[in-house]
Amino acid sequence: MRDADLFDDVVARLWRVRERLGSRVFRAAAEGALNGMAAAILEEAERRAGLRAPDGIVVRLPLGVARRRREHRET
Repeated sequence: MRDADLFDDVVARLWRVRERLGSRVFRAAAEGALNGMAAAILEEAERRAGLRAPDGIVVRLPLGVARRRREHRET
C-alpha cells in the first residue's frame, strides 16, 4: 500500500464515522488518530536520538500529589 493510499483510507474512514455516527464520535476518533500519530512520531524521534531504552526496562513515572499523600498516610 502506498502512503497516499493509506492517507486516503484514514481520511475516508474518519469521514464515514462522521456521517454515520455523528460529530461527537468523529471528534473522538480524530483525536485518537492524532494521538496515535503523535505517539508514533515521538517513539521514532526518541529512537533516532538514542533515548529509547531497550524493551523490558520499567521506567518509574512520578506519582500524582493526591496518590503520594494517600500512600504517606498508609505507612
